[in-house]
Order: sequence, then structure tokens, then C-alpha cells
Amino acid sequence: MRNKRNQNRRNSPHRINIQSADGHMVLGRLVNITIGGLMFLADDPLPVGVPLSLRLPLPTIANGKDAIEVRGTIVWCRPDTNPEFHRIGFQFENLGAEEGYIVETVLQRLHLVG
Repeated sequence: MRNKRNQNRRNSPHRINIQSADGHMVLGRLVNITIGGLMFLADDPLPVGVPLSLRLPLPTIANGKDAIEVRGTIVWCRPDTNPEFHRIGFQFENLGAEEGYIVETVLQRLHLVG
């Protein structure tokens, strides 16, 4: 598979749970993130092409927020090397200016870009 990614990703050393937009359901754990999207590890597969709203808790306060809500689409899903999990690629959809700024700020503070 050809890599179409524009930004390099670095794996996050922080344990960040990806949640449903209402915060009531944990969908998986963040593996890596860029300004364009993220990858997370989930117990169950999710269908490709499905639009979702996610709540992304932040490991550090940015712009006065400890979490952001992002909309996007599942662009791929495949089994992890551990057969109990699935890796899921999520592409942000029209990330707002404030959310984009917050994601970039967190990436820089945690040295996840460069």
C-alpha cells in the first residue's frame, strides 16, 4: 500500500483514549496523530467510510481546553499484530481553526512533530 500521508507521525507515549463525541464510550487508544488525522487501536473493527465525531482528551491543556471534538471518516481498518485488536485510520474532516491550532500546539509541546 502506498503511503499518501503528508505529515510524518510519531507514536504517542501517552495513554489517550479516543471517545465517542458524548464521552460515554471509549472506542480505542490513540497510537499516533497529525494535523490531518490519527490512528487508534480498537477492540472491534469499524467499517471504512463511516463518518464519526470523536472526543479527543488532551494530555496537556491547550488554549484553555482539556479535550476537543473532531469530525472525520474511517479511511482504513485492519487487524493489529495482536489479533485481539484492530488498527483504525481516521481522517479529520474540515478541522476547525481552533481545533487545528490546539492539535498543533499539543504536538509541539509533546515533541510529537519534527
